[in-house]
Amino acid sequence: MTNRITKTTLQNQLDRLNAKLHEVSHMELDFYRHASPLGSYRLIYYKGLHPATPRMTGKEMHQYLNGALDWITGDK
Repeated sequence: MTNRITKTTLQNQLDRLNAKLHEVSHMELDFYRHASPLGSYRLIYYKGLHPATPRMTGKEMHQYLNGALDWITGDK
């Protein structure tokens, strides 16, 4: 078991979130390697034309998606 946050990990989280959203609200994961040595991520919507979030590290995006999933699913 590893604690690494990979693009695949984030994409799986986003796929789970998109499955719960209406089709017009679906977002895509955008990876930008030149922002920092480790790269950064942001969510974009409307076919990549509009950013939904600012750029953030993999850890920050992981926490953001966890929060969004908790909020959407309301399993608590």
